[in-house]
Parts: sequence; structure tokens; C-alpha cells
Amino acid sequence: MSIINFIIFVLFVTYAVFAWNSTKEFENTIIRFSYILVGTIFITVLNLILFGISKIGVVYPKKEMIGEVRRIILLVFIPINGFIILTQASNIFVQAKSGLVSKEDMQKKIKRFAIIFLVLIVFEAIYFKNIQNGIIDFIQNVQINKRFVITY
Repeated sequence: MSIINFIIFVLFVTYAVFAWNSTKEFENTIIRFSYILVGTIFITVLNLILFGISKIGVVYPKKEMIGEVRRIILLVFIPINGFIILTQASNIFVQAKSGLVSKEDMQKKIKRFAIIFLVLIVFEAIYFKNIQNGIIDFIQNVQINKRFVITY
């Protein structure tokens, strides 16, 4: 599990750097920090909802596994979704605020972003179900292998 924790740490550090750099056009540091914080909370809630939906039909051998699987999925997908959603949203916001892009082009960008967002949600809801089954199998295999370790 330490490899998974290391990967999660790297994802979050990279996410923080990307989010901070994508908001460099914002007025001040408080607005940048607020945008990243609110965006991360939004993504977390979205991932919790997607996990709840995708959990339907998944059979957990032990109720305690639900929390561990949810933790792993959330901690991996919060930064991944942040890369996709927050960086694109901040780019659209900056372009709209600058006024360099016409209203029609901005509407096209917003529609394209909304379509990508919806496809991402549908894809992740399906993918979360597969991930849950994979993590359950992985945890069960690790537990079985621990029972059969020969000590000298």
C-alpha cells in the first residue's frame, strides 16, 4: 500500500502545481487559493456521488472494505479530475474576463467543456464500478497471501 500512497502524494503535488499555475492570471492570491479550494471541494463531492452511484451492485465481502476502497478511489481521482476540470475552467474564465475571445467562441468553449464534463462523469461512473471490483480482488489476494507466508 505504500506504493499507492506515494502515487497519491505525487498526484496531489502535481495537481496543486498545475492548479496554481493555471490560475496565474487571477487578480490575487486569495482568489487563486479560493478557486482551487472550492474547485477541489466540488470535485470531491462529485466523486463521492459517483462512488455512491457506482457502488450499486458491487458485492463487498466485508463492510469495512467500503471505506478503504472509497478512500483509494477518491484520493486517486480528485487530482486527476482536478487536472481536467479546474485547469480548463480557469482557462475559460480567464479568456472570458479578458474579453479577447468573442461571445460566440466563448459559448462554443463552454459547450465543449460541458460535453467533456458529462462524458467524464459517465465514464467515471462505469469505471468506478470496475475499479471497486479490482480493489476488492486485490485486497482479498493480499490477505490470502499473508495467510500462506512461510516463516523460517
